[in-house]
Amino acid sequence: MSPTRIPQNLRPGFFLTAVTVVAAALTGCQTYTAQTTAQDTAVRSGSIAAAVDMANKRADAEKNSADAVIARLEQGAILRQAALAEIPLPVVAEPVKPAAALGTATTATQTETNVAAPAAPAPTPDRAYLRQSIAAFNLAEEKVNDYDEQAQIRLGREAGALFTNQQNLPYRGRAYDKVMMNAYKALNYIQLGDKDAARVELNRALQRQRDAVAENAKRIEQAQQAAQEAAPEAKVGEGGPTDIEKVRADPKSGPAFAEVETELNTQIKPYGDYVNPFVVFLDGLFFLSNAENNADLERARKSLERVAGFAPDNPYAKADFAAAEAAATGNLPSGLTYIIFETGAAPFREQLRIDIPVFLITGKLSYAGAAFPKLKFQNDFIPELKVTAGTETWSSSVICTMDSVVAQDFKNDWWPMATKTIIATSLKAAMDAVIQKQASDRLGYMGQLAAKAVTAAAGASMNIADTRTWRSLPKQFQYVRVATPPDRKLALDAGGQTRNIELSAGRVNVVYVKSTNATSPLLVDQFVLKP
Repeated sequence: MSPTRIPQNLRPGFFLTAVTVVAAALTGCQTYTAQTTAQDTAVRSGSIAAAVDMANKRADAEKNSADAVIARLEQGAILRQAALAEIPLPVVAEPVKPAAALGTATTATQTETNVAAPAAPAPTPDRAYLRQSIAAFNLAEEKVNDYDEQAQIRLGREAGALFTNQQNLPYRGRAYDKVMMNAYKALNYIQLGDKDAARVELNRALQRQRDAVAENAKRIEQAQQAAQEAAPEAKVGEGGPTDIEKVRADPKSGPAFAEVETELNTQIKPYGDYVNPFVVFLDGLFFLSNAENNADLERARKSLERVAGFAPDNPYAKADFAAAEAAATGNLPSGLTYIIFETGAAPFREQLRIDIPVFLITGKLSYAGAAFPKLKFQNDFIPELKVTAGTETWSSSVICTMDSVVAQDFKNDWWPMATKTIIATSLKAAMDAVIQKQASDRLGYMGQLAAKAVTAAAGASMNIADTRTWRSLPKQFQYVRVATPPDRKLALDAGGQTRNIELSAGRVNVVYVKSTNATSPLLVDQFVLKP
């Protein structure tokens, strides 16, 4: 095998410069998961007011950082939870400034803040939080769209990040993030009664699913280009330390990589790449209930047909598809209530160390520890919601498991991401060997020991996996479909927590229920989908 060739610009003076820079940089770097533990704990414990405060402060602090998008996504989702919980507004509430209008979604609702005009009555807490949630998602979407339009700039940043870590790159939003961002905005608009804006957001959500397949192919190509541009002398694919197939086949590192892939495969359902069945369901339900023409009815039929295919064991999905087919003959749905249940928490990313083979300047085989992200699936959740009307009781049925959606996205990005991490680790190992040799030549054995300590500390500070994940998404979406009872009363039971609901007047009603884990307080709200 060929030894790694080190770039020509590593001169003896590089050692002293590196010592100074590294000493200044060692500030106790943490993964994103560690940085956001307090906020995540507040969400899971049901301390929504505290979670809102932390999310607002973090979003403001990170508004110009690489974490701006992920901070706004968390903020939008947590503010939406505050709307469901109907917690009081803070005594002094600085409104999230809404982003500039995005595309054709500009509406009066979209430009409102949480503070009403002086002559108007103050909005109720749920509506105020919904508007703040939309504003936060708007700011996230502005950033997402900006990053998507700067592919070439992004490529250069990715190449530079090979010499630090992937967490230093701007978080651009993963495919499922973008889809759920627009889906939550659509839900917020529906609850606010702005059906036109909801249509726009559902269009965007479905378009993002279509675009994601092409974007994934581009991402793989960009990862390969970034690797080649950042390490032209590492002899990629020629038996050097960045020969990925040899790393995968290595008896020490190979099994660790295989274990990650095996776990992912056990979670993935046959949804298709970048498809979120809940968003398809929401699309079908909205257009079936609010159809303005035959085109809307056909769109609803196609969406609900897809949903029935994604969830073949869900009896409510079959009934909805049948209703969509009947609607084509003029038999529009009425007298129905949907109880949507968000339960649990989606997987998050934690750090995994894998020792990979590298070849230093002597050509000698060695192993270097590299940090990779790994999905952590969470099983503390309420598995079903029971709904009772009169003497009848129904159990919720799964329409979408976010474990599968997130796992599929992670799997699609696993080897492009792993490739960049392996190349970065190999380059750092080779550069460390150069620094230590220069220190030994100039300063002797003690200099070599000092250099080894510095490079080890520098490696620890930079060898951090990118664990940024939208943590406030649910584990599953489930639902129940029932004929609205004559007395319009429902009883809910989720893991022993009960709620009694009296439905508002409407031909199609929705009760929205969220549970973060088995012990967190149940959040329940309702709205009319079809007046």
